[in-house]
Amino acid sequence: MASVYAELVCRSNFSFLRGASHPEELIQAAAERGLSAVALADLDGLYGAVKAHLAAREAGIKYLIASELTLLDGPPVVVYAQDARGYANLSRLISKSRMLHPKGEAGLPWRELAEGNEGLLALLPYPVAADRVGPLAESFGDRFYVGMCRTLSSGDEARVAKAKALAKTLGVPLCAHNDVHTHQRSRQPLQDVLTAIRYKTTLGQLGTRRLPNAERTLKGPEEMARLFADCPEALERTVELASRCNATLDGLRYHFSEEDLPPGQTTSTWLRELTYQGLQVRYPGGVPPEVVKQIEHELKLIAALDFAGYFLAIWDIVRFARSKGILCQGRGSAANSAVCYALGVTAIDPVRMGLLFERFLSMERKEPPDIDVDFEHERREEVLQYVYEKHGRHRAGMVCEVICYRGRLALREVGKALGLSLDQVDRLAKVAGAHGEMSLELLKEVGLSEEDRRVRQTLALAQEIESFPRHLSIHVGGFVITREPLVEMIPVENAAMKGRTVVQWEKDDLEAVGVLKVDLLGLGMLTALAKCLALIKEHHGRELTLATIPAEDPKVYDMLCNADSIGVFQIESRAQMNMLPRLKPRCFYDLVVEIALIRPGPIVGDMVHPYLRRREGKEPVEYPSEDVRRILQKTLGVPLFQEQAMKLAMAVAGFTPAEADGLRRALSHKRAEERLGPFHQRFVEGGVGRGYSPEYVDTLFRQFRGFAHYGFPESHSASFALLAYASSWLKCHYPAAFTAALLNSQPMGFYAPHTLVADAQRHGVKVLGVDVNHSGWDCTMEEGGALRLGMRMVRGLQEAAGRRVESARQGGRYASIGELARRTRAPRHELARLALAGALGSISGSRRDALWEIQALGPLEETDLFFGMAMDGTQVELPQMNVAERVSKDFETVGVSLEKHPLELLRPALRKRGAVTAAGLERVRAGARVAVGGMLITRQMPPTAKGFCFLSLEDETGIANLVVAPDAYARFRKDIHGALFLVGQGVLEKTGKVLNVKVQHLEPLAQGLPG
Repeated sequence: MASVYAELVCRSNFSFLRGASHPEELIQAAAERGLSAVALADLDGLYGAVKAHLAAREAGIKYLIASELTLLDGPPVVVYAQDARGYANLSRLISKSRMLHPKGEAGLPWRELAEGNEGLLALLPYPVAADRVGPLAESFGDRFYVGMCRTLSSGDEARVAKAKALAKTLGVPLCAHNDVHTHQRSRQPLQDVLTAIRYKTTLGQLGTRRLPNAERTLKGPEEMARLFADCPEALERTVELASRCNATLDGLRYHFSEEDLPPGQTTSTWLRELTYQGLQVRYPGGVPPEVVKQIEHELKLIAALDFAGYFLAIWDIVRFARSKGILCQGRGSAANSAVCYALGVTAIDPVRMGLLFERFLSMERKEPPDIDVDFEHERREEVLQYVYEKHGRHRAGMVCEVICYRGRLALREVGKALGLSLDQVDRLAKVAGAHGEMSLELLKEVGLSEEDRRVRQTLALAQEIESFPRHLSIHVGGFVITREPLVEMIPVENAAMKGRTVVQWEKDDLEAVGVLKVDLLGLGMLTALAKCLALIKEHHGRELTLATIPAEDPKVYDMLCNADSIGVFQIESRAQMNMLPRLKPRCFYDLVVEIALIRPGPIVGDMVHPYLRRREGKEPVEYPSEDVRRILQKTLGVPLFQEQAMKLAMAVAGFTPAEADGLRRALSHKRAEERLGPFHQRFVEGGVGRGYSPEYVDTLFRQFRGFAHYGFPESHSASFALLAYASSWLKCHYPAAFTAALLNSQPMGFYAPHTLVADAQRHGVKVLGVDVNHSGWDCTMEEGGALRLGMRMVRGLQEAAGRRVESARQGGRYASIGELARRTRAPRHELARLALAGALGSISGSRRDALWEIQALGPLEETDLFFGMAMDGTQVELPQMNVAERVSKDFETVGVSLEKHPLELLRPALRKRGAVTAAGLERVRAGARVAVGGMLITRQMPPTAKGFCFLSLEDETGIANLVVAPDAYARFRKDIHGALFLVGQGVLEKTGKVLNVKVQHLEPLAQGLPG
């Protein structure tokens, strides 16, 4: 009997700060130790169920679906699903328990469990008084068990005796378990730290809340047999209980919602009708035969896979958004679908572009299609609430995102739990790498010693806690919509955000069990574009849409060839701006390539430089076969897109469509490097067998490996290129409206408002400051095309306050601060914010004069008779701010100064150092040593840059780009991360119009502005 045992009570780290092992670790350890079955019994949830299910399938061990339920008027019980009905009831009970309470809390009345326990077994893990559990046990009948465990700690035998007595009183079987918190004893220190974090205290102050030893670990049958030698039947009962549980996630049957079908229509026939209606709109001159052929192919596949309802739901959501004037656009692999294009979900014609539909959907893999739709980020909530209202919260929920411990957060929380001071923790976190990496040199830099035991433990345990779940958040846009009750398929709970509910599984879990999600995403650029188009209509009388913006405008491409792309979607980053003058885009497809090139995949795969050399005519474009020519001709023989990798796998190596898709999925997996191994030999053998040289085949596969580091499907890049072109055209022809729209859509993009404003001024836009007599809440335009900054720019001013100022001004201009106060009923602190921002200039003198007047006003309580009346008319001549003080205050209160750029004031100091302006770099010869200074506006260290850091310094003439090599970064890291103004010295590198200063020395320019 020693080998007979199933562990019935395991808490993984998905019990959130209780268990100290991943679900996969517990399952694997159970299999290795010869257990017959294992149950994951996390608290009030099935958060780790899919991961445990997949791990158990791979390890060949039986996994029991279970959860420990919190009862409001009874002891906690572990509940196991016996069958599909039991699973549905367990999911429903967890959902109800969670949704009765705010996020993070749970609890059910015992009667809810008693009345809804069909298909469920229950185990009472710890003995209690019989009257506390008797009625519940009776409701389960022969499906109720009493648990007992021995943890080699004080009170063990008393608890065992109590459990035996309770089982005898209730007349139910007795089951052994080990109350597992870890898969191995070495995790106990981490378990203790997790407990301290949960109680928001230190290990030294945990007291009895800390587990007394490391015995709550997963034990094998032999060890458990020794522990329960006096009660072997309790071990046998564990196997009996496990044998009664046959629920599995393989049995989940997902069906998409099928509402609102016209009479006599099925989902497939209605999708067909809508698709052909859409084709008449897309092709008013007649639908090309090749499009009809592709549509028929897709509709047949969609029907065979039973995904028609999914497409109809997306169509309905997009239709709703457009009916409300909300800009939206599908992207991702969905843009490979002609049906999506016909339905108006996507804006790219996949047939004309030759896109591969199997990248989106295929019979071989039978995976759910992934349709991403972007909406204006400020109006996305309207769309989300429409989905909730249409489908009901019992059939619609957002996908969760599991927030995990990473790098600095892990160091902070572990350090505090181990008793490091807040100052020590802050110093550690500030110098740590993205994943918590810490060198001896960095420790010395922050004044900590590796000899300090707590420091060593912090570093070690922070690495161990890396990727542990911390709490649930909301996925950026994923929605699950079901025909059957969602709460019986996946537990649902309240999110922290009002009006949101989330399922307990993240997107990878959903995909693994075949549950479809729709991604309804917020995109700031769509908000900006909508606002820009509205401003153009209002102030220029021109009504434009994304579809009617003139295509292929040479002026737009001239602008982009000069890297003039600040504020432009997708191509405003430092790397993209360096690429634009080299690639020299002259047509839409060039933008598709531009967007795809600056991604980790093409960079790691060494595709960027070969493409540029071939585009510049410095390298011949050769194709080893006509098949390869057809696939790679438009990218000059270089595979830049995931679809091309799939096509090449079939054409060069003879992969079947299923194998090619398997390669694509391996490339997309987070453990891509290890998953690509089996494909390499198959690819090389297939390619060589088809007559390709080993060198060519190996080079191709090496390039494919780059996609493991993130690369775009062509359809995704093309969708983004549409928005990149639209934003470029608006910037080129309506710079004032474009800048106003960007400012009104913050936060978004790479650049702060002061950089956007400075860029607009360099394009000839007159920018006017915030003023209570002229500004609305939003930035807008005035006669003559000037851009007027809005009150939204004033930091610390609430929108309601700005709207009141704007609304009350309808009765006429404000003549004094007192009148402003009386008409808007503004409290003193709001008036002070406006004064400090210089927004009272049209009704007062200087900022200090305005503040004096505000202080002289009578009480500013709503009911006061003398509200806004001047109580003191004393005139005082106040010292005026000098220009440096005004500029500094502008940046402090509005984030931008229209009077002077800070670097104009620092220019004398820069001249003494021999520094040139950003614009002056163009006149310096390549290879010359040069100094340049400015305000640090971007700092980037992409993972593919091998330790290089890229800085952008803004001055009064433009932006200078600095490249900091790893050794220089190590020397100047403190200033790079701590200084606002920097001056760099180094060698000027020129590649066409691309200018970079390769830094040899870097230092802070000033702590503040002079004067």
